Amino acid sequence: MALNDFLKKITIDNLDSKGLYIKDTSCMFNNKVLNKSDIKNLDYKNISIVIKFYFRNKQIKKTLNYSNITGLEAVKKAIVKRYELKDELEATGVLKKKDFKSLDELWDDYMEFKSESLSKENIYTSTKSYDKWIKPNIGNFNVKKITTSDIQDIVNMILRQGLKPRTAQTIKQILRPLLSYSIDIGVSDMNPALKVNIPSFDNTVDFQLSDEKRKKLYEEILKYEISNYRGIMLFIYFGRRLKEVLTLQWQSINFDKKTYVIEDVYSKIRRRQEYPLLKPLEDFLVELGTSSRGQIFPGERTPFVPASTFRRHWNKVLKNAGIDKMRIHDTRHLLGNTMADRGESLENIGKVLGHSSVAVTKRYAKTSLETADRLLNDYLERKT
Repeated sequence: MALNDFLKKITIDNLDSKGLYIKDTSCMFNNKVLNKSDIKNLDYKNISIVIKFYFRNKQIKKTLNYSNITGLEAVKKAIVKRYELKDELEATGVLKKKDFKSLDELWDDYMEFKSESLSKENIYTSTKSYDKWIKPNIGNFNVKKITTSDIQDIVNMILRQGLKPRTAQTIKQILRPLLSYSIDIGVSDMNPALKVNIPSFDNTVDFQLSDEKRKKLYEEILKYEISNYRGIMLFIYFGRRLKEVLTLQWQSINFDKKTYVIEDVYSKIRRRQEYPLLKPLEDFLVELGTSSRGQIFPGERTPFVPASTFRRHWNKVLKNAGIDKMRIHDTRHLLGNTMADRGESLENIGKVLGHSSVAVTKRYAKTSLETADRLLNDYLERKT
């Protein structure tokens, strides 16, 4: 489908929304013209607004992306941006292309551009890696003059220090989208990070608990006396990421369908996902006292329970269950590995864990030798 097939015109009383369109690639709206009530459905989601207007008989078109704000706020920001673009065109006749003398300058601009779509954790870890490995080596290089060899030198330096190939892969994962952004804004013509070589490595995650320990963990979660934290642990035990649970809202729960939704703004893969509301989760929510709106797990002084506060309660449960060194995220590894060992397909496991692709699921689903032995013996029995 062409882009215009996804564009829905914005018409809001008392606002100059002429030439503004919502890019509705998920086909959220049936109508072609959206009013203030429709726009409210976009609150705190990833919002793409296309600005279109004519200058000297030529159509100008620009896409703006917003998140973590209301739909109405996004529209108002887009209106301001449209005025700024028109003023720039009237004054200069062209829209000024961005230019950067160094990679560091490009990085700062890129992180500002991505600040509304990346999580704080992602921004922190990416910046930390950039500052440690990239900035001191090629940060002052002219963006247009950076070569594949320059980036490969950083990768080779990391490997020579005895660090894991995964660390070296992080460099490529940072620079590839950064230099693609450079092409998108007209600064450079090619992406030298694409041809950087990273040694292959096993990135599967192998976290296991015995069935006895796993059941003991579940029992201790159910026995935990503070309901808020017991509920968070239940959602985590059944595969959700901590941030997804902490930010969960009552309006995301559908008791009739027995499902709940993780909105795209809180999802790691930035995609709205629906999951089954298992009976233990439903029972907990009913016990907690249902509501139509608001946070399910509000903090005392913050919109939702801080992760650092939750970790203290999680550690108590681990101690009661007799489990050492289990991170919160290891519940997902445990679930993925357990399902793999019971013969579930990668597609099914990925659906449960909310992965963006089967390639991601492979990291969590490391089939044990016992499972391989069982499958081969089953095959043998069926052939004889």
